[in-house]
Amino acid sequence: MNRDSMPDGAAWTKSRPASGGWHRVLVAGGCLVMIVALAAVVFFFRQRRHTGLEQNWKCATAKIEDVRSRVKEQVTSTRGGGVVLYEVSILTKYVSDGAYKEQWITVEQPPVTLAEFELETFRWKGQQCVVRWKRTAPDEPIAEVD
Repeated sequence: MNRDSMPDGAAWTKSRPASGGWHRVLVAGGCLVMIVALAAVVFFFRQRRHTGLEQNWKCATAKIEDVRSRVKEQVTSTRGGGVVLYEVSILTKYVSDGAYKEQWITVEQPPVTLAEFELETFRWKGQQCVVRWKRTAPDEPIAEVD
C-alpha cells in the first residue's frame, strides 16, 4: 500500500460531510425537486387552459367609439347618505368573420360611481380593446379593457 493512500473506508468517511450534513443536502435536494415539479405542473395547466381558449374562443381587436352608463343600484347609508352605482357599457367596432360589427358590450367589472364612470369615459373613448366570444355564442361578446 502506498504511503499517501488510505483505505477505502477511511476515504469514504473523510469525503462525507460532518454529521448531519447529508441530511441538509438531501432536504435541500428534495425541496429543489418539489419546486421544479410544481413549476412543471403550473406550466402544464396554463398551457392546457391557453389551448382550450384558442379552440373554444374567437377574438378581435376593437375600437371603443362611445361609453355609456346605466344605474345598477343605489346604496344608502344608515346616516342618510348614499351613492348610486353604475354599470358601464362600451360601443365597439370590430371585424368578425369578414363582417364589420358595431355593438354595445357591458364591461365585466364591479359597478362604479359617477366619478369613476367619468374617468373611464375619458380613458377609454377612442382606445382599442380586445373583444372575445365563444364560438358557440357569437352574440355574447366580452370586452377586455385596460
